[in-house]
Amino acid sequence: RTNKISADFTTAAKTAALTKINEAKTQMPFLISLPEVERKKYGNMGPKSVAYANQCLEGAIAFPNELKANFNLVEYQKDVALANNLLGVRVAVASLLELIDDTMAAAGIDVMGASSEVYASLKASAKNDASVKTMVELIGERFKAQGKKKGTL
Repeated sequence: RTNKISADFTTAAKTAALTKINEAKTQMPFLISLPEVERKKYGNMGPKSVAYANQCLEGAIAFPNELKANFNLVEYQKDVALANNLLGVRVAVASLLELIDDTMAAAGIDVMGASSEVYASLKASAKNDASVKTMVELIGERFKAQGKKKGTL
């Protein structure tokens, strides 16, 4: 079994990273959380949608007299600028999240593989050592519900 990753990520480093993430949040106090229904209804604003909005904004600026009288061009400009700037942040954060997810997956592969080796070794030793048997029973609690169909006792 080969190790996928070998790294030290201390509690202090974790705290520092979380502090930086929280600092980034404070730079964007306007961030909101939409209800799931609204999020699904309107979809995501990706690069193609931002490009579309930029082109429409150019048209609105070039031909303001063609817009409805109650159209708020200033607010529209702010919204388009916000979408443009957030897209850059989103790309960076999505990339970071992908790296974190992949690293967690690699660590999980290493951890579960090594844990299975430890459990197998302890199970073998438990046949001759009562103190090890107690630990094996404790570890084995994880597997108790596996293999049972729901609704059976």
